[in-house]
Amino acid sequence: MGKFGVFAGLFAGAALLVSGCSAPRITETGRSAVEQFLIATVTERGIHDADFSEYSGKKAFIEYDYLAPQVDKPYVQGVLELHLAQSGIIVTRDAKTADVLIQPLCGVLATDTSRFAIGTPPLPIPLPNTNINFGIPEIPLFEKLTRRGWSRFSFNILEPGTRKPIATITGLEASAYYTNWTILLLPFKSYDMPLDIKGGEKTHFRINW
Repeated sequence: MGKFGVFAGLFAGAALLVSGCSAPRITETGRSAVEQFLIATVTERGIHDADFSEYSGKKAFIEYDYLAPQVDKPYVQGVLELHLAQSGIIVTRDAKTADVLIQPLCGVLATDTSRFAIGTPPLPIPLPNTNINFGIPEIPLFEKLTRRGWSRFSFNILEPGTRKPIATITGLEASAYYTNWTILLLPFKSYDMPLDIKGGEKTHFRINW
């Protein structure tokens, strides 16, 4: 077998090896992890600012009618009931047994994005005597991409049955941000959320042939 045969055999073996490997299936959730962290953070901050200590030891029925338009209604409900439990309040599903009725309102629970950049824009370059173009991508010398979360909560506290007002808690606003920076092509990030993510202590490698 000549050199050509040897190289052909090696190439065929490499091709078979590569063809035997498969790429992992990758999917992403509809909302990014950053967006979910922002919503969770402003929900928790806004609700935890509400002082329900006066009703510690009482039974409370929660009327969630005004939360219906909010996409994250289930999480708001969970955080509120957790906060009430931490305040010593017993959440009951029967309004007739309740000492107080709590009516949460959520006027804002959303995220938005702002971007400021200085650099060179994308530049298409046509090849002479052809219909082919290739482009130089945008080169950011300075970029600030900020995603923010916002929330506003209020609470009516009523007498069950008569619905006579007992108290109101209003104007509970919270915000959080997550910023991606690029300065002279070097990326980094800053944020004001609790992102103490715990990772695994060991890294495992496995080679499949």
